[in-house]
Amino acid sequence: MEKSLDTFISDSHLPTVWLQADAISNNQLKDIKALPCVDRVDAKTKLLAKVDLKGDSEKYLTLESFDESSKKVITVDKGKNFDNDSEGIWLDRNFAEKNHLTLGDDVSLVIANQTVHFPIKGLVESADKIYFTGSIEYLAPNSKNYAYGYVSENALAKVTKGRTTYNAIDIYAKKDDIRHDIEEILGEHLLSYDNQKTLTEVSEATGRVGQIRNLSYLFSFIFILLAILAMFTTIRRLIESQTKEIAVIKALGYSNGQITWHYISFGLLVGSFGALAGAAVSPLMSLFVLETQKTMFTLPDWQIAYSWSSLVVILLVIFICTLSAYLASRQVIKGLPAVFLRGKTKKVHHVFLEKVSLFWNRISDESKWAIRDAFINRVRVLMGIVGVAGSMMLLIAGVGMPISMNHLVDKAYNTDFSYAKRLTVANYNQAAKTYQGQGVQINRAHFSKDDGYNRLLIIVSDGDFVNARTADNKAIEEGGIYVTNRFAELAGIKKGETLKVTPYQDGKSYSFEVKGIVTSETNQGAYIRSETFEAAGGKFNPQTLLVDKNVSKDDIKNDQNILSVINKSDQEKNAYDFVNSLMSVFLMIIGFALLLVIVVLYNLGSLNFVERMRDYATLQVLGFSKKNLQLITMIENLMTTSIGWILGIPMGIWFLRCYVATFSTIRIEYTAYITWQVLLIASVLVWVTSAITTLIISHKIRTINMVEALKGVE
Repeated sequence: MEKSLDTFISDSHLPTVWLQADAISNNQLKDIKALPCVDRVDAKTKLLAKVDLKGDSEKYLTLESFDESSKKVITVDKGKNFDNDSEGIWLDRNFAEKNHLTLGDDVSLVIANQTVHFPIKGLVESADKIYFTGSIEYLAPNSKNYAYGYVSENALAKVTKGRTTYNAIDIYAKKDDIRHDIEEILGEHLLSYDNQKTLTEVSEATGRVGQIRNLSYLFSFIFILLAILAMFTTIRRLIESQTKEIAVIKALGYSNGQITWHYISFGLLVGSFGALAGAAVSPLMSLFVLETQKTMFTLPDWQIAYSWSSLVVILLVIFICTLSAYLASRQVIKGLPAVFLRGKTKKVHHVFLEKVSLFWNRISDESKWAIRDAFINRVRVLMGIVGVAGSMMLLIAGVGMPISMNHLVDKAYNTDFSYAKRLTVANYNQAAKTYQGQGVQINRAHFSKDDGYNRLLIIVSDGDFVNARTADNKAIEEGGIYVTNRFAELAGIKKGETLKVTPYQDGKSYSFEVKGIVTSETNQGAYIRSETFEAAGGKFNPQTLLVDKNVSKDDIKNDQNILSVINKSDQEKNAYDFVNSLMSVFLMIIGFALLLVIVVLYNLGSLNFVERMRDYATLQVLGFSKKNLQLITMIENLMTTSIGWILGIPMGIWFLRCYVATFSTIRIEYTAYITWQVLLIASVLVWVTSAITTLIISHKIRTINMVEALKGVE
C-alpha cells in the first residue's frame, strides 16, 4: 500500500499547500508568488454544486477548473485527455460507477440556482483526493453521494457568465509551513490552509499506511516469538525421544559439537523451509490487506511491493530458528553415554511455600507436585506466562478496537449532537425564521497557543442540538471558550488560561478564557457560545442550521435558500462503514492472539509431557491414577494461564489505549473504551483456548506405557 501510495503521489507532483479564500486578487497572487520559498502557484476556481440525479439522497459535487499543471495531479482512467477548449466534465470515477454514469452521459449540476449540463468526457482519479469524503462532516468516503469533477476555465466562465474569480490556490514550495505569510497576505479572505499533513484527502491515506505498518511490526514480533518457542521445544522433545540414539553415537566416538551441529542443522533446515514457504504465501496476505482498504482509498494502481527489509526478516527468522536449536541442544546433549542410556534425573528441592505449613498441608498432592515442578522449570513456566499474557493483551486490543470506535460513533451522533439534519443555508436569518433549530458557525482558526495546525472554531447559538460536555460533565456556557481534549493536550492548553483566536474569514484576533476542556472526539478545536463571541466584538454569521426530525424532506426540497442537506443518520452509517472496513484487521489480531496461546501452551505442555514421562510412570507405580496425573497437568496449565491472564489485563488495557490512539488524526481523537464486556470476551477466549489445549495434552497421559517408560538400559 505504501508503494502504491508513494508512486501515485510522487508521479502526480502533489502540491505542498492548498488554500481556499472567498476571492483572490491578482495582487495577492503576486505576493504569494514572491515568497522566497514558493516555487510555483496554480490558481483555480472551486464551486459546490448539487447533482441533479434521480434517487432518494441528495448528491453534491465539488467542481474545479483545471489548467496544464492539473494534468499531473489528476489521472484520466477512461475517456479523453484534458482539453482546454472542451465544454465537458471529467468526473470522479467512483461516483460515476456507483451511479451508473458512463462516458458521453450528461450530468446536470445546480450552481447558484442555475442548472447547467456537462457531457462526461472522462473518468478521473486525483492524487489530492485519495480519501475524498466530500464534507468534513463525514468520517469516511461517501462516493455514491459526494463527488469531484473538473471543467476547463472556458467552460466554467460560461456558467458564471464571465464573472469567474479565483478562490483556491495550489502552492508548490520548499517548505509546508508558510501559514503566517499566507494569513498576512489574504487576511480576512482566507478560508482554509492545508498542507500534506493536514489535508484529510491525503493525510488519512498516509496515516493508514503507518497504522498498518505498526500492525505488521506487531505480527512480526509475535511470529518470531512463536518461532523461537516452537523450535526450542521441538528440539528439546526430539532430544528427549532420542536419548538412546545419542548414547550410541557418543559411544562410537562422536563429539558433543558434532551432535549439536546435527540438531542445529535441523533448525536451519526447518527454519529455511518455513521462511521460504511464508515468503511464498505472503502475497496472499498482502492482497487480503489491500482488498480491505480499496473501499476507503482511491488509487489508480494497487500493487504488492516488498523492500529489502523483507529479505532481512527472512534471514532473521532463519537465524533465530538456528539459534533456538543451538540453545536447546548445547547443554542437553552433554554427558556420558551411560547417563543417556539410564536417563537423566532432575535435581529436586524444597520450595519456600512448603515452609508455610498452614497453606501447604491444606492443598492436594497433585497441587504440591505441580507447584514444585513450576519452581524447578521456571524458564518454561515464564515462557507460558508471557505467551498467555501476550495473547490476552492482543485479544483485548482485537475485541476492544471495534467496540471503542463504535462507542465514538454512538457518542458523537447520539450524545454530543442530537440533531436530525444539518442544513447549509445561504441566508441564515431567513432559514431561522422558516425552521426552528440551532445555528452553528464553523471557521478554521489560528489559535495561540496551538500545535502548529489550524483548528476549527465552532460558534453555537442557544439550542438543544450541540450537547458536548466537559470532563466534569458541564455543558458549554457563556463567558469563555471550550477546547477539545486532544487539541488541549497537543497544544498544552489548560483550563483558566487565556487563549488568543484569529478566525479565518474574520481577520481579527480575540482573547478568551479557557473555561473547560470538552471530551468531544470529533471536530477537534474549540467551542464558544455566540453570545460570548459577540460580546468580544465578533460577528456571528452562521451558515449551518441544525434541525430536528420534524423538518421533513418535502419541507426543504424546493427551498432555494438551502444549499445542502446532511442527515445525521447518513453520517452515522458512514462512520460505522469506516469501522467495518477495519474489522478484518481486528479479526486478524484476534486470530493471531488465539494462535499464540495455542502454540505456547501446546508446545510447553508437550515438552513437559516428554520430559516427565518417566515421572508420570513412577507416580503410577506409587498409586497415582491416570486421572490424578491428568489433574497435575491441568493444575500446571491453570497456574500458568491464571498468572498470564492477570498480567495480560493491565497490559491489554495499556496496549489498547496506545493502539487506538494511532488512529487519531488532526480532526478526530480516538480513545479506548474499555468495558467489562471487552474483558469478558477476551478472558473467555483465553480460558476456552487454554482448556482445550490442556485437555489435548492431558489426554496423552492415557497413552503412557508404564513398563516402557521405566525401562533403563536394554
